[in-house]
Amino acid sequence: MSDRAEKRRVLTEEDLTYVVEQLSIFDAYPGAHPWNRAELWAAVMDLHLAAKTRAEREALVELIGALRVLDVLDRHFLRPEPKGTR
Repeated sequence: MSDRAEKRRVLTEEDLTYVVEQLSIFDAYPGAHPWNRAELWAAVMDLHLAAKTRAEREALVELIGALRVLDVLDRHFLRPEPKGTR
């Protein structure tokens, strides 16, 4: 990746936590507070297995769409933490 692209990475995990907190659709799921990508995806996939009604499936599609956007933010704009801090 070029140096220019590295300079654009300006989000922190706290920033992503704030974004997720503003999306009320994630309030009931673990991994939203604080941001934990794997835990949040696991919670949504559990919902996928339990979805029986059309309304539940539509809610699932909305959650997956929002998670995809968050994944893009995570992959492309999250500032890498210095080694040894995690």
